[in-house]
Amino acid sequence: MIQVRGLLDAGLPTRIIKQILPCLDKPRAIHFPDATPEMLATLEAERDRMTRRANCLLRNRDAIAEYLAAVREYDPAGR
Repeated sequence: MIQVRGLLDAGLPTRIIKQILPCLDKPRAIHFPDATPEMLATLEAERDRMTRRANCLLRNRDAIAEYLAAVREYDPAGR
């Protein structure tokens, strides 16, 4: 199922995918006609976790870029 692969690739854990699987209608469409407060809270928490992870990756990427720039400035030949 392409939707499940997309959700996995987006970083959603299988425990959450299992909960929303019955609500998947068509690609890029999720319908929660009876979303419980618990499900909404779970999805919000997962979104926040993913945001923290993405921010951490961006900080690490920027730190590596700064390191590379400093090394290249010191030794343009990269030795």
